[in-house]
Amino acid sequence: MYRGDLQRMLPPLIVLLGMGLLSLALAVSIGSVPIPPGEFWAVVTGGGSELHRTLIIELRLPRAAAAFATGGLLGVAGALMQVLLRNPLADPYVLGLSGGAAVGALTAMLFGLGVTAVSGSAFAGAMVSVVLVFGLAHGTGSWTPTRLLLTGVVVAAGWGAVITFMLALSPSEQIPGMLYWLMGDMAYARSPWPAVTVLVVACVLMLPFG
Repeated sequence: MYRGDLQRMLPPLIVLLGMGLLSLALAVSIGSVPIPPGEFWAVVTGGGSELHRTLIIELRLPRAAAAFATGGLLGVAGALMQVLLRNPLADPYVLGLSGGAAVGALTAMLFGLGVTAVSGSAFAGAMVSVVLVFGLAHGTGSWTPTRLLLTGVVVAAGWGAVITFMLALSPSEQIPGMLYWLMGDMAYARSPWPAVTVLVVACVLMLPFG
């Protein structure tokens, strides 16, 4: 049965892998300085101009790889939450974790803190959201998947209102950076390896339980 499932899953996995590689190639080719396919291939094979090598290898490729790793981590987190709550609707957004992280990051931006502090504040905001969701869902009874999911939806809506309120009151010169962060800005991604390492370790640890 396992071998048959693997054979059935192999074609769509190959298609998804090809689409992922194509997306990565487009991510490093399209920008303020477009890179033709021929020049992109030349850089990949070790040639190309110095400008294009700098754009692809030092700037665009690390950001694109970091974005892929971040998306993979969100996917793993969503899958784990679906298992935890026994509900296919569960994900970091529905449960309010992403909203709490956004509020933490935007607060750090409002105070003019650096990139490291923004990331740390986002993590702290996500942890506050976790404690809040589990605390409210427990109440005087016990945790159930349905109570956790419904509480997460309410908390996520609350964080969304806080985010809108913060954007409405923020100085105009800070709003673009805050919006870029909310949209998934990778301008400050220097190395994708920390996120890639965490993703690989998480997948290796979790896949046997699939």
